[in-house]
Formats: sequence, C-alpha cells, structure tokens
Amino acid sequence: MARRKNKKSAAGALIAVLCVIGIILVFAFGTQGDFISNLKQIWNNTISYGHSSSAQSVSSLVAPEDSDKLLLYVMDTGNSDSMVLRTPDGHAILIDAADNDDSQQILDTLHLLGIEKLDGVVATHPHADHIGSMAAVLSGVPVSTIYMTDFTATTKTYESMIDVIEQKDIHAVNVTAGYQFSVGGVHFTALNPQNKDYGDANNSSIVLLAQYGDTKFLFEGDAEKAAISDMLSNYSDQMDIDVLKVGHHGSSNATTQAFLDVTTPQLAIITCGKDNDYGHPHTETIDMLGGMQIPILRTDQNGDIAVFTDGSTITYKTAA
Repeated sequence: MARRKNKKSAAGALIAVLCVIGIILVFAFGTQGDFISNLKQIWNNTISYGHSSSAQSVSSLVAPEDSDKLLLYVMDTGNSDSMVLRTPDGHAILIDAADNDDSQQILDTLHLLGIEKLDGVVATHPHADHIGSMAAVLSGVPVSTIYMTDFTATTKTYESMIDVIEQKDIHAVNVTAGYQFSVGGVHFTALNPQNKDYGDANNSSIVLLAQYGDTKFLFEGDAEKAAISDMLSNYSDQMDIDVLKVGHHGSSNATTQAFLDVTTPQLAIITCGKDNDYGHPHTETIDMLGGMQIPILRTDQNGDIAVFTDGSTITYKTAA
C-alpha cells in the first residue's frame, strides 16, 4: 500500500509542476492551436502515469490493430469479477463491477480502452464481490441499461447501486432465463436464473451466453450446481461454447463434469485472488478442466486477460 501512495504523490507533484510550466508557456507564447494540443497531450500522459498499473496492462494487451475484433477484457481485481466486452463498432457492455475498492481500476480501464459510455451493465447477482463498485461505475460512466436478477439484498452496497439507478434514471431490466438482447453485433441469451426460487444469490446469478459470429462465450457469474443442472436440462442444445468464464471463481460447487461435457470450452478463464481465503480455484475444478486439456487462464497468475475474436478464430494475451 505504501508503494501505491508514493506513486500517487509523485504523480500529483508532477501534475502540479506541469500545470505551472504550462501556464507560464501559455502567457509567453500565446494560445496557438498546436501548442494547446501539445499541452493537452502532456496532461493526458501525466494522468495516465497516475494510474500506471491499468495503463501498462491495457497498453501491453490491446493494440490499435485489435479494434476490428470483439474484445473481452477481464480485469484482475482479486477474488471478484469485472470484465468488459467491446465490439468493433465501439459498443460496450460491462459484466459485474468487482469489490468496493475496485472502482478506480474499472473506470481507468474503461477509459483506456476508449469506452466513454456503456450500452449495458450486467449485475449478475447482489454479492459485494460482483457489485461492490457498481454505484461508482454507474455514477462515473453513462449507462443505457442495467440488467439485474430480481434476487435482492439489504446491504449498503446493493442499496447504493439501486439509489444511483434511480437518480440517473437508468433503464433497469430484471432478467430471467430466455431473455435475449443484442449489443453491437453480439447476441446475448440468458440461461439463468430460472423461473424458480433457489433461495440463494449464487444460484440466482444471471448466466449469459454471448455469440459473435461463430464464437460463443459463457459467463457463469456464481451459479452453482443447482442452477447448472437446470441449465443443462433446458439449454444443453445451445451450450457448446468456445470460451468459459468459470463460475464462482473456480469453486468446486460451480463446475461439474456433465457441464464441461456439454459446453466443451476451448478456453477457460478463472477470476480469483492470489492466496485468497477460499482456496479458489479448487483442485477439483482445475483437475476437471485439465483432464479435458482445456487451457486455463487465471487472474491470480496471469493478471489482466484480453481475448479477441473476429467471429471465427480466438486469440488471447495476458499481462503475466
């Protein structure tokens, strides 16, 4: 933590110095267009320096020539979830908003990816490791629609999210299995929650199937075995996928062999924190994925993860 504060202090001092120099130069040389443009560039670069961790990850993983592909960018936010899909035509949808102290990282990442508004935000379920920074994100970026489960919570985190939705008059949709929508050429189908009361937030998670061209992504939220069983009963004919965002941070109660036999992913992504208290990802999950020779990317080992597709082939890069 001390190292972080020192970086911010250094960045703040640098900003102050540059502002003073900039004011002196403006008075000395006038306000010619090129000069002002260059000064703005210095300012922007200085701001980027202040958030160097996000800047370094994004710049190393996403190049300008990648803009003609669908991008899935998975942020390393520890034992929590936040990821964004950016389409070639500039549309974007955020899936979850990590924990309460991750808002700056999320907002910085969106900005660095050139995302200044979100067509949609998905709050898979009302646990703090998925909606912790949702209120801050909804306040910091224009959002057209938020997709939620009707499973509610009485936490301050959840209530803050609802307050911002109401204050900003954001269109809210309660999603159940079978609901469909499209964003920038990506077609989404909700496979969960079912029209039943599971009695817990995890099994009530929104599970999204996203299709772009011939490629399919499945985002599980924290859905566990009860929800997985119902999805296999109702949607197994749609669940042959390419990329799996593994459920519940790789917990053994969120992956079954039957599920993997149906989905047959070519790539598995696990969001988990280094040395977390839950032992995520569990050995059973890793063994099942490994037994099927499915490549595994983990945020605790690989940092931020960027997956690209042109609708037929899939490539990826990782920060580590």
